[in-house]
Amino acid sequence: MFLQYIRQQENAWIKLIGILILWISLCTILLVQYGLSLSSGLIDATAYTLMVLLGFMLLENIFRFYLPSKSNFFLVFFLPFILTVIVLYAGDLLFNWVLPGSMKDDNFISDSFAVRGFILFLIFTSYSLMLNFQGKIEEQSEVEEREVKMQQMAKEAELYQLRQQLQPHFLFNSLNSISALVRSQPDQARQMVLQLSDFLRGTIGTESSKWIAVKEEIDFLKLFTNIEKVRFGHRLNVDFSIDQDISDLKLPHLMIQPLVENAIKHGLYGLTGEVSIAIQFQKRGKNLQVVVRNPFDRKAGQAKGAGFGLEAVNRRLFLIFGRYDLLKTNSNESEFSVELLIPQLA
Repeated sequence: MFLQYIRQQENAWIKLIGILILWISLCTILLVQYGLSLSSGLIDATAYTLMVLLGFMLLENIFRFYLPSKSNFFLVFFLPFILTVIVLYAGDLLFNWVLPGSMKDDNFISDSFAVRGFILFLIFTSYSLMLNFQGKIEEQSEVEEREVKMQQMAKEAELYQLRQQLQPHFLFNSLNSISALVRSQPDQARQMVLQLSDFLRGTIGTESSKWIAVKEEIDFLKLFTNIEKVRFGHRLNVDFSIDQDISDLKLPHLMIQPLVENAIKHGLYGLTGEVSIAIQFQKRGKNLQVVVRNPFDRKAGQAKGAGFGLEAVNRRLFLIFGRYDLLKTNSNESEFSVELLIPQLA
């Protein structure tokens, strides 16, 4: 604490010297009131004050590198006791060496020996307890900081894993479509390859926790839906509804794409005609709300693998915001919709 204050504060030595001068002056006045001469009181106050400071520095260096456990907690009291004995006898020897033959002052030192010892032990013990208390708090803070870092690393690893699960899922579907188009429609296959490369260039290597503007996310979605339109041809139609007052809002990168992919997959399943997917971006309070709607036929059942995209997005929302109530689904006889609320962090 003492050394830490000196290291952290600017001009700490100047402040410390001023405090020491004031303290030594007060102690000298007190000793003079009890019968010591001015020179004896000044020497006594200066010597004991400097030795107490040296004791503080010694205790701080000891407990900075070693905090006693429960079995060794007696050191918190034993070390102050040793320091008290050393300071008492060192002060007595110093006083007799500097002012030899001063019987009156020597008698005062002898008479006050026990009181000085008690006060010194009380001072050193208090400082020792404070150092240990501070050390335990710092140790606990370091443990909590490590736990937070570990949790953050685990969260980032899980987010990365979710991204790695979602991207190949879309990539394999696209490659299968390109393979089917190469012979029958080579121009469309070439167009799809170019669009796919543009899409992957913007997604691979991007941090899953990175926040981007709504416009950037919409551009990625349009590129994604254009690729899907090449796959499904005239059957797929995607309508974007975008409010004008959302330009300043942000969201985690590629948060909407799995929902749109899920809507296309299940919207086309069991239906033979043209299918429209509606994607709506709007401001709700200070937050961003995204609604994705697709046709739904209960009689046709569900496509294989249903639910992974929704589960992945819901888990990702929890990892980022710590909430499970941001993703809601609704369905009726002819439509399935997903409502997503993105809180704005700033």
